[in-house]
Amino acid sequence: MTSSSVLMHPVRLRIVQALLGEGALTTHQLHERLPSVPIATLYRHVGHLDKHNLIEVTNEQKIRGVSEKTYRIAPGFANPSAEELNSLSNEELLTAFTVFTSGLIRDFGDYLQADTPDLHADRVTFAQASFWASNEEVDRFAQALITALKDMLGNDPTPERRRRTLSTVLMPREEATPHDADRQKQASDESEHEG
Repeated sequence: MTSSSVLMHPVRLRIVQALLGEGALTTHQLHERLPSVPIATLYRHVGHLDKHNLIEVTNEQKIRGVSEKTYRIAPGFANPSAEELNSLSNEELLTAFTVFTSGLIRDFGDYLQADTPDLHADRVTFAQASFWASNEEVDRFAQALITALKDMLGNDPTPERRRRTLSTVLMPREEATPHDADRQKQASDESEHEG
Protein backbone atom coordinates (compact mmCIF):
# COMPACT_ATOMS: atom_id res chain seq x y z
CA MET A 1 0.00 0.00 0.00
CA THR A 2 1.40 3.43 -0.98
CA SER A 3 1.66 6.25 1.54
CA SER A 4 -0.91 8.44 -0.25
CA SER A 5 -3.42 5.59 -0.46
CA VAL A 6 -3.05 5.10 3.30
CA LEU A 7 -4.74 8.49 3.71
CA MET A 8 -7.69 7.58 1.53
CA HIS A 9 -9.46 5.83 4.42
CA PRO A 10 -11.94 8.29 6.03
CA VAL A 11 -10.91 7.46 9.63
CA ARG A 12 -7.21 7.88 8.87
CA LEU A 13 -7.91 11.17 7.10
CA ARG A 14 -9.86 12.42 10.16
CA ILE A 15 -6.94 11.45 12.42
CA VAL A 16 -4.55 13.44 10.22
CA GLN A 17 -6.94 16.41 10.20
CA ALA A 18 -7.18 16.32 14.01
CA LEU A 19 -3.39 16.23 14.37
CA LEU A 20 -3.00 19.07 11.87
CA GLY A 21 -5.30 21.18 14.02
CA GLU A 22 -3.77 20.33 17.41
CA GLY A 23 -0.12 19.59 16.70
CA ALA A 24 0.30 16.51 18.94
CA LEU A 25 -2.25 14.30 20.66
CA THR A 26 -2.42 11.01 22.55
CA THR A 27 -4.75 8.30 21.25
CA HIS A 28 -7.06 9.10 24.18
CA GLN A 29 -7.17 12.78 23.14
CA LEU A 30 -7.79 11.74 19.54
CA HIS A 31 -10.73 9.66 20.74
CA GLU A 32 -12.16 12.70 22.55
CA ARG A 33 -12.08 14.60 19.26
CA LEU A 34 -13.39 11.66 17.22
CA PRO A 35 -15.94 10.11 19.60
CA SER A 36 -17.85 8.35 16.83
CA VAL A 37 -14.81 6.17 16.07
CA PRO A 38 -14.59 3.10 18.36
CA ILE A 39 -11.40 3.17 20.42
CA ALA A 40 -10.18 -0.19 19.04
CA THR A 41 -10.69 1.09 15.48
CA LEU A 42 -8.84 4.30 16.34
CA TYR A 43 -5.85 2.38 17.74
CA ARG A 44 -5.72 0.25 14.60
CA HIS A 45 -5.70 3.24 12.25
CA VAL A 46 -3.19 5.19 14.36
CA GLY A 47 -0.93 2.14 14.20
CA HIS A 48 -1.40 1.99 10.42
CA LEU A 49 -0.43 5.65 9.99
CA ASP A 50 2.58 5.16 12.29
CA LYS A 51 3.67 2.03 10.39
CA HIS A 52 3.67 4.01 7.12
CA ASN A 53 5.62 6.91 8.71
CA LEU A 54 2.85 9.48 8.19
CA ILE A 55 2.71 10.17 11.93
CA GLU A 56 5.37 9.74 14.59
CA VAL A 57 5.61 9.33 18.34
CA THR A 58 6.77 12.53 20.07
CA ASN A 59 6.42 11.31 23.67
CA GLU A 60 5.71 8.12 25.57
CA GLN A 61 4.92 7.77 29.26
CA LYS A 62 3.56 5.15 31.62
CA ILE A 63 0.15 5.90 33.12
CA ARG A 64 -1.05 3.31 35.64
CA GLY A 65 1.29 0.78 34.08
CA VAL A 66 0.02 1.43 30.55
CA SER A 67 2.18 3.09 27.91
CA GLU A 68 0.56 6.22 26.45
CA LYS A 69 2.04 7.65 23.26
CA THR A 70 1.67 11.15 21.88
CA TYR A 71 1.58 11.43 18.09
CA ARG A 72 2.11 14.19 15.54
CA ILE A 73 2.20 14.41 11.75
CA ALA A 74 5.65 13.46 10.47
CA PRO A 75 7.43 16.80 9.88
CA GLY A 76 8.20 16.02 6.24
CA PHE A 77 4.47 15.87 5.49
CA ALA A 78 3.17 18.57 7.85
CA ASN A 79 4.91 21.60 6.39
CA PRO A 80 7.80 20.58 4.14
CA SER A 81 10.39 23.13 3.04
CA ALA A 82 11.22 23.65 -0.64
CA GLU A 83 14.37 21.54 -0.16
CA GLU A 84 12.39 18.73 1.46
CA LEU A 85 9.81 18.81 -1.34
CA ASN A 86 12.56 18.52 -3.95
CA SER A 87 13.90 15.42 -2.20
CA LEU A 88 10.53 13.61 -2.15
CA SER A 89 9.46 10.94 -4.61
CA ASN A 90 6.28 11.44 -6.64
CA GLU A 91 4.40 9.19 -4.21
CA GLU A 92 5.67 11.15 -1.20
CA LEU A 93 4.77 14.43 -2.92
CA LEU A 94 1.22 13.19 -3.44
CA THR A 95 1.08 12.25 0.25
CA ALA A 96 2.35 15.68 1.32
CA PHE A 97 -0.24 17.34 -0.92
CA THR A 98 -2.99 15.11 0.48
CA VAL A 99 -2.00 16.13 4.02
CA PHE A 100 -2.04 19.80 2.96
CA THR A 101 -5.47 19.60 1.34
CA SER A 102 -6.89 17.60 4.26
CA GLY A 103 -5.85 20.51 6.47
CA LEU A 104 -7.86 22.85 4.23
CA ILE A 105 -10.88 20.57 4.54
CA ARG A 106 -10.54 20.56 8.33
CA ASP A 107 -10.20 24.36 8.48
CA PHE A 108 -13.28 24.85 6.30
CA GLY A 109 -15.23 22.36 8.40
CA ASP A 110 -14.22 24.25 11.56
CA TYR A 111 -15.41 27.49 9.96
CA LEU A 112 -18.78 25.98 9.07
CA GLN A 113 -19.25 24.59 12.59
CA ALA A 114 -18.17 27.72 14.49
CA ASP A 115 -21.19 29.86 13.62
CA THR A 116 -23.78 30.48 10.94
CA PRO A 117 -21.51 30.86 7.91
CA ASP A 118 -21.90 33.86 5.63
CA LEU A 119 -19.24 33.44 2.97
CA HIS A 120 -19.80 36.89 1.44
CA ALA A 121 -19.75 38.78 4.74
CA ASP A 122 -16.78 36.74 6.00
CA ARG A 123 -14.88 37.21 2.71
CA VAL A 124 -14.48 33.45 2.29
CA THR A 125 -13.52 32.44 -1.23
CA PHE A 126 -12.25 29.38 -3.04
CA ALA A 127 -11.76 29.53 -6.77
CA GLN A 128 -9.55 28.29 -9.57
CA ALA A 129 -8.23 30.15 -12.60
CA SER A 130 -6.09 28.85 -15.45
CA PHE A 131 -3.87 31.20 -17.44
CA TRP A 132 -0.84 31.26 -19.74
CA ALA A 133 2.32 32.66 -18.13
CA SER A 134 6.09 32.38 -18.43
CA ASN A 135 8.23 31.55 -15.39
CA GLU A 136 9.22 35.21 -15.19
CA GLU A 137 5.57 36.32 -15.20
CA VAL A 138 4.74 33.81 -12.47
CA ASP A 139 7.70 35.07 -10.40
CA ARG A 140 6.44 38.66 -10.79
CA PHE A 141 2.94 37.56 -9.73
CA ALA A 142 4.32 35.78 -6.65
CA GLN A 143 6.39 38.83 -5.71
CA ALA A 144 3.36 41.11 -6.12
CA LEU A 145 1.34 38.81 -3.87
CA ILE A 146 4.06 38.81 -1.19
CA THR A 147 4.32 42.60 -1.41
CA ALA A 148 0.54 42.96 -1.03
CA LEU A 149 0.58 40.66 2.00
CA LYS A 150 3.50 42.34 3.78
CA ASP A 151 1.43 45.24 5.10
CA MET A 152 -1.13 42.88 6.66
CA LEU A 153 1.34 40.31 8.01
CA GLY A 154 2.47 42.84 10.62
CA ASN A 155 -1.07 43.70 11.76
CA ASP A 156 -1.90 43.49 15.45
CA PRO A 157 -5.25 42.01 16.49
CA THR A 158 -8.08 44.52 16.89
CA PRO A 159 -11.86 44.17 17.37
CA GLU A 160 -12.31 44.90 13.64
CA ARG A 161 -9.79 42.28 12.51
CA ARG A 162 -10.30 38.53 12.19
CA ARG A 163 -7.48 36.05 11.84
CA ARG A 164 -7.49 34.83 8.24
CA THR A 165 -5.52 32.24 6.29
CA LEU A 166 -4.55 32.43 2.64
CA SER A 167 -3.68 29.04 1.15
CA THR A 168 -2.21 28.85 -2.34
CA VAL A 169 -1.63 26.09 -4.86
CA LEU A 170 0.05 26.91 -8.18
CA MET A 171 0.88 24.18 -10.69
CA PRO A 172 1.42 23.92 -14.43
CA ARG A 173 -1.28 22.57 -16.73
CA GLU A 174 0.07 21.05 -19.93
CA GLU A 175 -2.89 21.98 -22.11
CA ALA A 176 -6.26 23.64 -21.73
CA THR A 177 -9.38 21.49 -21.70
CA PRO A 178 -12.89 22.47 -22.89
CA HIS A 179 -13.81 22.70 -19.19
CA ASP A 180 -11.07 25.34 -18.69
CA ALA A 181 -12.40 27.39 -21.60
CA ASP A 182 -15.94 27.29 -20.19
CA ARG A 183 -14.68 28.32 -16.75
CA GLN A 184 -12.62 31.21 -18.16
CA LYS A 185 -15.62 32.42 -20.19
CA GLN A 186 -17.82 32.25 -17.07
CA ALA A 187 -15.23 34.23 -15.04
CA SER A 188 -15.06 36.82 -17.82
CA ASP A 189 -18.86 37.11 -17.99
CA GLU A 190 -19.08 37.53 -14.19
CA SER A 191 -16.38 40.20 -14.33
CA GLU A 192 -18.31 42.17 -16.94
CA HIS A 193 -21.46 41.79 -14.83
CA GLU A 194 -19.77 43.24 -11.75
CA GLY A 195 -18.21 46.12 -13.65
